[in-house]
Parts: sequence; structure tokens; C-alpha cells
Amino acid sequence: MVKEIIIRGFTAITDSYREFQGKGLMVTLFLVAVVFMAYSRRDKYLKDMFVKYSIYVLAVFFVPIWYVYIYYKSDYEILYRILWLLPMGVVICYVLTETLFKLPEKIRPLGFIGALALLMLCGRLVYVNGYFTPAQNEYHIPDSVVEICEEVNVDGREIRVAVPDELLSYVRQYTTTVYLPYGRETIMGEYGGVNELRDILNADVIDTPVAVDGLREYDTPYLVVRNDARFSESLSDFGFVYVTSFDIYDMYLDSEAYIGIDYINYR
Repeated sequence: MVKEIIIRGFTAITDSYREFQGKGLMVTLFLVAVVFMAYSRRDKYLKDMFVKYSIYVLAVFFVPIWYVYIYYKSDYEILYRILWLLPMGVVICYVLTETLFKLPEKIRPLGFIGALALLMLCGRLVYVNGYFTPAQNEYHIPDSVVEICEEVNVDGREIRVAVPDELLSYVRQYTTTVYLPYGRETIMGEYGGVNELRDILNADVIDTPVAVDGLREYDTPYLVVRNDARFSESLSDFGFVYVTSFDIYDMYLDSEAYIGIDYINYR
């Protein structure tokens, strides 16, 4: 058992660290900067703040005591958040800036361009990810999410709504009174039972009777799907009525569900 704990713990920690690194070299650049500061001459305060602190954080992350936690707990994947404490941006920028000012004044512009090139080569442009979009409002979440949450809101009552995967992370950022039948846990492969409902709603052709049964099983009266979603049978045949649309999304409501109000304007 001890061997199994060590193997599983070590594998989970190293995999988590590898995923935290991503495909860029920014973590490597940070470690080089920390080593540079450790062996260069500067006051004790800076070394304590940048070097020792970084070493302490890494030591806490890699400490073997986590192996036991990983073996017995299912949420061990959150341990990577410890690495968020690393002052990567501050240390890298400090070292690069200090290095630039040590250069002769005439070649500092070239050094600055080189520093920018180094950062670009070591990092990745995260904004090419489809989940990054220009801010549409002060909440920095899609307008459609705000509209969906306001539509289903009932004062003094929690309402559950199923939404497409790309909206999952935004709903709970906007309000805590709108619940979801499944969230990030299902995307990460946890909670297999609810995963079945997500798989059904993400199919090329949604099996209508099975989807309706799943929604009712998890007390979810509202269903939001992309307007190009295809169903095996009409939702209206199973008691779900069209409510309204938001951008590229259509909303349906289970007419058999009691959601805390006596009248719904189906438009």
C-alpha cells in the first residue's frame, strides 16, 4: 500500500506540475531568473522576497505529505493552485529590467527588443483560445449569459438551467442563484452519472426523450442549446416549450415544472 501511495502521489504531482508549465517555457525562464537572483549580489530583503519565497512555495508543492492526500481524496487536482503563489511575472520582469539597465545606454533599445522577443518565445498567445473573447460588458462574461440568468431568475428561489459547455464557467460567475445540473467536474471526467446527461446534450443529434428524462431527474426546468442543435423528436411533444433566444442560443422550459411563479410569458 505504501508503494502504491508513493507511485500515485509522485505521478499526480509531477503530472500537475507538467500541466502547469504548459507548452511554453515561461516556468523555465522563471526558474532561471530565480537562480540568477540567488547567485547575484543584492540585498537580503530582495532575496527573501523573490528567491526564498519561490523556493518555499515549490517545496510545499512537492512535499511528499501530499501523496497521502492524493491517494485518499478525489479533488487532488486542485493542488496545482499552490503554484499560483509563485511570483513568476514579478521575478522575470525584475531580472530582465535590472539586466537592461546594466547595459550601455546606447544598446538598451536593442536589449528591450530582445527581452520582448524572449518573453514571446517562452510564452504562448492565450487569446487564440476559443474561450477568450472581447469583453461585452462590465462583468467580462458573454451578454448571452447575463440575459439567460436574468430570464430564469426568480426572486427568493434557486433555478437550475442546462447550458452548452462554452457557457458553463460563466453562469456561476454572474449569479449564485442559478444552478447547473453539471459543471466543470463533468468536463474533467468526474461524477459519471451526470456526465451521461452532458453527453446526451452534446450529441450531434440529441435523443429527446432521454434528454428530457435526464433534465427532470436533475430538477432542471430550463434547457439552453445552440440554435443549430438537432433533436430526434420535437421538445414540445415532451412538455418543453420554446421561451426565447439569446444570440445563437435557444431557451426551452419544462411546462410541467413548478419554478415558483404562476405565469411565464412564452413570447
